Amino acid sequence: MSKCHKENIICPKCQAHGEFDMWDSVNVDLDPQLREGIFSEDIFIYKCPKCGHETGIPYGTIYHDMTHRFMIFFTFFREDDFKYEPIDLSDIPGLMKDYKYRHVTGLLELKEKILILEKGLNDIAIERMKYGITHYDNPELSDKGFKLLFGDVIYDIPEYPNGIIVFFYEDEKNESHRLTYPLNSYYEQCLACDLDPRMKVNDCEVVDEGWISMKLKSAEV
Repeated sequence: MSKCHKENIICPKCQAHGEFDMWDSVNVDLDPQLREGIFSEDIFIYKCPKCGHETGIPYGTIYHDMTHRFMIFFTFFREDDFKYEPIDLSDIPGLMKDYKYRHVTGLLELKEKILILEKGLNDIAIERMKYGITHYDNPELSDKGFKLLFGDVIYDIPEYPNGIIVFFYEDEKNESHRLTYPLNSYYEQCLACDLDPRMKVNDCEVVDEGWISMKLKSAEV
């Protein structure tokens, strides 16, 4: 079940007091509206009942998807000295072995991770593929600091019977650009991850471009 607690908020505009539902955990099978609240960002926005002013309230939560069998430990911000240390889950009761557990920092990253895992994709392979795209295929993306994000997989493409995988990024003008690759490229990355012991996730980790970079620069296989 989802859990929340009430927080007293003082409106920064009119100084009126009000209560805000802060979600400690969200179960999107039992409360599907909370998934929509994350993607719309409504559950992180407090609206003053007196003047209507909206204020962002950044906080962390646990995202639980029983249908797709994954759980995300989400923190809104990343510390400057973040070290990619796994979250130890051994003391948390009731965790299931066939689940995928991830730690995610950043709201945009949370939305992306949800989409990847909902589609049953290997997020390690996705991140490894993204790293190759931004550092080898299109190094200007990395040089300019553009963030490549997973978009979708599309299967009904006549030219690509196995489907395509879609990524996108925004440039300095906030214009969106789309990159597509044959889905076979993703399957190749899945195989590479299976064969590379550095790609193993311990307990609950942040799996992103920085994690991939750290692993690839570690001791050779």
